[in-house]
Amino acid sequence: MYCNNCGLIVDQEDFFCSGCGKRIKNKPDIESSELEIKDFESETSTSRELNFTKSVFFSFNNRKIPTYRCIFKGIWIVVLICVLGTLLTAYSTFALGSNESPAVNSPIPQGRIQTDKNIRLCEQIATEYSSSHTYSKDDVYDCDNMAQDVWNMLKAKGINARISVGNFESAGGSRIANAKTVHKSPDSGNLGEIEVPSRTYSNMNVSNSSTIDGFNHAWVLAEVSPDSWLAIECTAGYIVYSDENEKYYQGLTFSNPKNYRSFISLYRDWKIKALDYEKERLYYNELIALYNNASYSEQIVMKSGIEIAQRTLQEKEKAFLKTDSELNALLRYG
Repeated sequence: MYCNNCGLIVDQEDFFCSGCGKRIKNKPDIESSELEIKDFESETSTSRELNFTKSVFFSFNNRKIPTYRCIFKGIWIVVLICVLGTLLTAYSTFALGSNESPAVNSPIPQGRIQTDKNIRLCEQIATEYSSSHTYSKDDVYDCDNMAQDVWNMLKAKGINARISVGNFESAGGSRIANAKTVHKSPDSGNLGEIEVPSRTYSNMNVSNSSTIDGFNHAWVLAEVSPDSWLAIECTAGYIVYSDENEKYYQGLTFSNPKNYRSFISLYRDWKIKALDYEKERLYYNELIALYNNASYSEQIVMKSGIEIAQRTLQEKEKAFLKTDSELNALLRYG
């Protein structure tokens, strides 16, 4: 390196000439140098990135690719991603739907499913009970005892039931074939509503008590759905639909065995008091008829007897009316 002023050879690191003392070069500005270095590196990296991008999007095997082809490829990639996303969404929805409970997607109402379940349970209880109990017609273990047992078994399973009594013989073997219960689908059988003789809800008297006197059989009615009942013949172990024998849905019903037993006891007492009151009433009326046809002196003698007969009649009438009121309340509310 030479000095520009005197032409003396100088070292490249010297800032002043050793011959003439002329400044050869200025002191470097460190900060500007650093900035220049950073700008250089930034430009270099940007240039590299641009070159890399160009090499990716505009070259393939060192061959140039037109720009519009790259745009079309990008559009196809976006479309492909959207299609795959739609297919994945549809598959996820189908997979989740298939894992749901069948009862939710089932077109059968939940209430009908529970009704069918209760019917099957009633049929099972009737069959199992009949296979382990013997029906006796000599009042040793008759229909009302069996009805109370089946009522208790139904209540233990959570099915509401009522003990029913009516004036007809058991349906016998109409639902029994070859010693096996003939199964009938609930779809082909009709559940029934309870029908009660209306006149038993009015004031009882001796003449209309023949309705109750005609009752000769007891069975159970199970409420398999709200206000829909299914008859169970306890002595033979089968169920009876209303369209098979409507008599199973007529008569008197009681909400529990205690009320049924109270009815039997109360009705027996009612009949005794009713007959006793009727007998006393006839006797009193005969006395009154004799008194009216007697002479004055005879009436004086008969008057005390008539008064005693009247007090007795009133007492018997009061006892009968009390029992009659209790019986009517039990018949009304079961």
